[in-house]
Amino acid sequence: MRDDKNFVSNLINETRLNPNIGTWSYLLHRITGIGLAVYLLMHTWVLSSARTSPEAFTERLGTVQSPLFHFLEFFLSVAVFWHLLNGIRITVADFFSWTRIQKPLFWIVVVLFLLMMVWNVIAVWPKILGH
Repeated sequence: MRDDKNFVSNLINETRLNPNIGTWSYLLHRITGIGLAVYLLMHTWVLSSARTSPEAFTERLGTVQSPLFHFLEFFLSVAVFWHLLNGIRITVADFFSWTRIQKPLFWIVVVLFLLMMVWNVIAVWPKILGH
């Protein structure tokens, strides 16, 4: 059985001792994956109330219709974009044996991610501020 406290300290030590692109890519991929899993649980919780009654669904949906949750939706899109692009990079590197070009692939992912974030800020931020 794995000791979670030891796991976290080992992860922190690895990041401090080996702060390269692969380490940061790994950490960001895991963090966004955990965040997306938490979001899916919340999403399922809200949608499950639709089975009870329309009123229950409306009430539960109202709990997540606040400026805070609209702000968090922006970070949901950040997590989705990063996890998607980094996952494609990992898949391409594995299936096409492009592990020798991991660093250039990573920077391509970063550029695409930043372009998506510019589009995301332009499209979503006014809705967050206007709520």
